[in-house]
Amino acid sequence: MRNSVLTALLLTLISGGIASNAANADSTGFFIAGGANWAQLDADIEDELDLEDGIEAFFDDNAVGYNAGAGYRFTKWLAVDAAYWDLGEFKSDKLENGQKIGFDASIWTVGGIVSVPLWIIDIYGRAGAAMWDVDSRYIDQDGTDLYYGAGAAINVFRSLDVYLEYVRFDADDAIDTANLGLRWTF
Repeated sequence: MRNSVLTALLLTLISGGIASNAANADSTGFFIAGGANWAQLDADIEDELDLEDGIEAFFDDNAVGYNAGAGYRFTKWLAVDAAYWDLGEFKSDKLENGQKIGFDASIWTVGGIVSVPLWIIDIYGRAGAAMWDVDSRYIDQDGTDLYYGAGAAINVFRSLDVYLEYVRFDADDAIDTANLGLRWTF
């Protein structure tokens, strides 16, 4: 009898928590977000290098970084955000002269998010402008290009979501990222 009462109490608490989360999964208002990203670059760079003439650098590398941002969710379907992305350091294959070069990549983004809420899960697409900067001893460039991606967020506690997304930055050479993070709407 005691086990039945405990089981019934536990099921009531769980179902109440799920219903509470479902009611808050569509939260609107300001939000902050941040997470870790894994980035992959596959590029062939020659003209941008401050090295001897004719030396070409091949980048087939990945790096780990972070991102942080804020935005506003107008409805459960539409939001805007701005973020800073530190993609980490990418290193080249060995050059013809035996050297390896690397560069740090950082990006500021401004864009929109279109969501499809499915109970406590949001499936979304995102796109916007990416202002990128790469720095090293041999490379110093910046520019503005497009970015786009898709992801899913699960509501874990009231206004707190855990998200997993793919984002592609279409800089001179595309950088693909996979991101895992938290978003809090208040």
